[in-house]
Amino acid sequence: MHKRSSQCRPENVAVTVLLFVFAVAGAFYLLLGPKSDFSENENRVLEQAPALETSALLDGSYTDSLEAFVNDQFPLRTQFLSLNTSFQIVSGRKDLGSNYSITPAEGGVYLGKNDHVYEVLLPNTTDTFKKNIQGLKTFSQETGLPFWVMPVPSGSQEQQENLPLFAQNHDQREELKYIRDTITDKNATVVDLFDTLGSWNGDFYYKTDHHWNTFGAYEGYKVLAEKMGFTPYGKDKFTFRLASRSFYGTLYSKAINFFQKPDDLYLPEYTEPQDIVQVIGGEEREGLYWEEYLDKKDKYSTFMGGNHSVEVVKNKNQNNGRKLLLLKDSYANSLVPFLCLHYSEIHVIDLRYYSQNIYEYVEENGITEAAAVYSMKQLCDVDISNKLAVG
Repeated sequence: MHKRSSQCRPENVAVTVLLFVFAVAGAFYLLLGPKSDFSENENRVLEQAPALETSALLDGSYTDSLEAFVNDQFPLRTQFLSLNTSFQIVSGRKDLGSNYSITPAEGGVYLGKNDHVYEVLLPNTTDTFKKNIQGLKTFSQETGLPFWVMPVPSGSQEQQENLPLFAQNHDQREELKYIRDTITDKNATVVDLFDTLGSWNGDFYYKTDHHWNTFGAYEGYKVLAEKMGFTPYGKDKFTFRLASRSFYGTLYSKAINFFQKPDDLYLPEYTEPQDIVQVIGGEEREGLYWEEYLDKKDKYSTFMGGNHSVEVVKNKNQNNGRKLLLLKDSYANSLVPFLCLHYSEIHVIDLRYYSQNIYEYVEENGITEAAAVYSMKQLCDVDISNKLAVG
């Protein structure tokens, strides 16, 4: 009798009722509450309610989809994600948001010093990087154009002193050496930014995003300009306008944390008026900054409106006839505002989305020189080599 009465104590009943109420409320919310299609914090599409079909029930896919739906749509989801991040930090975890169960493994992020979040750099386990560099070598040989290849190291490579104690981190100088040893044509130059972007020269990376910041892009511009044979403009020729103080980037999306400080986002503006336009799909747009993105999470897309398969940046004040083909990933988007001051046209192609023949494009548009600006990590992760193949 004593054991039964202890199990029915008021506090036990209260907890049971409270849990039941929460479960019922959560179920009603999932059934009747508003559903989100996209998580800006995580920068991904959210799972929607799965259709109840016999085939899905039999093969188990319905259960998997239902579980993903509940995980993506439960109430106060962002708050619980932040709480989970805080718990992992308190428990001593260094690598957050990683997934080592897939091949190739996907590294997470380190929470570093000075409010920085860093990508975990993993050794290459596929041949993607080598295929990409061989593709760039083929492009160099086939076009014969003056060609500059500028791989940009990651923040965790350049600011290793900010990483947690004993944090493992792959050395991207191995990839730089391979590029130098592979692309050896007389018309090609491999541009080394590793010392330039080191933290002893400044803080050139966003704290919450994987990209270099505006000042890192400016340092890259200076080095590239000198290799290209022209004198870069000094900082005194630009006004760096503070466009946002609330930028949370891609690395924040891997470890949502309410205690994380946001980034400042600066837009460089040349002190002398310039008539610069972007041409995308035959439509012309003034300037390079899409300021509507300042009201969204993806504020980095303020630079050139994000990634397009092909676009042409025209500087109507520059009549030197130089036409640059720029093969790139998103790192180059914040570089173009500096580089476009020296060219009549920059033809910007993102091979991840481009489906035409690149060599025909070079011929048809009278390209005079070319450059490839990619993050080192992108060259390791995304295969673009088939877009550079001949025939």
